[in-house]
Amino acid sequence: MKGTTSHRRWVAIAASITLVGLAGAVYSVVSSRPHLTGSYEEVPGATIVGDSQLTDRTLSLTISTPSFSENTRAEVMLPTGYALDSDKRWPVTYYLAGTGHNEQRFRASYEGEEATAAFDSIVVIPKGDVSYWSDAFAPGGGKYETFLTTQLIPLIDANFRTIDDRAHRAVFGESMGGYGTMMIAARHPDLFVAAASLSGVLDSNYDRGAALISLAGAPNSVYGPRDSELIRWVGHNPTDLAANLRGLNLQIRVGNGVLGNGEGGTDSMGCDPEKTIVGRESRTMSDTLTELAIPHVWHEYSFGCHSDPLIRREIRDALAGITAAFGTAPPTSFDYRSIEHDFSVYGWTVSADPRRPLEFLALSGVDAKGFTIEGSGETTVTTAPTFTAGQAVDIVVGGVTTSAVADALGRIEFSVDLGEPNAEQQFTPGSTTTVTTARVQLIAR
Repeated sequence: MKGTTSHRRWVAIAASITLVGLAGAVYSVVSSRPHLTGSYEEVPGATIVGDSQLTDRTLSLTISTPSFSENTRAEVMLPTGYALDSDKRWPVTYYLAGTGHNEQRFRASYEGEEATAAFDSIVVIPKGDVSYWSDAFAPGGGKYETFLTTQLIPLIDANFRTIDDRAHRAVFGESMGGYGTMMIAARHPDLFVAAASLSGVLDSNYDRGAALISLAGAPNSVYGPRDSELIRWVGHNPTDLAANLRGLNLQIRVGNGVLGNGEGGTDSMGCDPEKTIVGRESRTMSDTLTELAIPHVWHEYSFGCHSDPLIRREIRDALAGITAAFGTAPPTSFDYRSIEHDFSVYGWTVSADPRRPLEFLALSGVDAKGFTIEGSGETTVTTAPTFTAGQAVDIVVGGVTTSAVADALGRIEFSVDLGEPNAEQQFTPGSTTTVTTARVQLIAR
């Protein structure tokens, strides 16, 4: 019952903040339309079917994609100097909004154009609804993670002057968007150089936070019932995936739950959630990163309830850290765990045994010389293009050596036997999950 009450309070806060923000929004159409192209390049799964120019710097895009039953929208906020040099290319920063907030929120309520006046990056704000930025478990639900990572990013890179690599791409967001930021960055660490959570809910293992997700939209629509689908919850939980974030520039910012000057006088509705949900979960995430020796910024403000003024302050402070991160090279080795049967990360591709149920598969210490793998079933691995085309490579697993020849791109493919695949989905009541660990050595000849 406590979770339900908390969720209702949270939704009320989000609704009230949204109404205030939209009431103050000003949409000025620029007659010269300097940034509209008139035609856009399609990418697999996404097409821009409409546009409008809202201000000198901000465009609104209407996008058709099979990820949603209806067209979706995104705002694109161009950097101040975008029109001055037609040859210059720019980093891209994605902003993920909070519960029920639309793509207008960043600009209309958080003074996004003012905050980014000196920020040398394109900023893209997609519409997030009440999704927790995930592909919905419920049939017919939206696929927000898929849209962002496989459709929106390529669409923006195809149609704007971006620097389309990881070193020049960042993500940040507030509240639900803080969760989405760290979840998506952890599941796709090869896409982003930096990630910043602003008053984010970052650990769904906490019952009050889990209640927010359970009751988002239709009940259990995001990941399914927690008791029977716990693996889906854990497989998207930022705190449980924290090790995947090594090598990113990370920020976690949160208020202390005490009403500060300029936060609406005596309106303290957002204080309890900021302190007891947001603050608790953010601190758990920070502590987990510290235990893993993963560098990050932890900043708890000396004021701050779940309010527009706090988010505005967090946005401005986060931008400086994102700017400093642009251009940073990817890690030379990485750890990664995922519940997906098939995944690619940092150029490596892994396909789990098709007989395997939904469970974690983990890689650690991955580099050109080898890695450790944990899971079950016959697992196929394709390396990143780290070898020379035609080069012979010995693959040593458990003292047994096999060989492969690198393809034209410098990759090799091989299988690792991790024993019989488990029969039951991990973390379901009464299930037993057996994990086999293997060390793989790659020796180039």
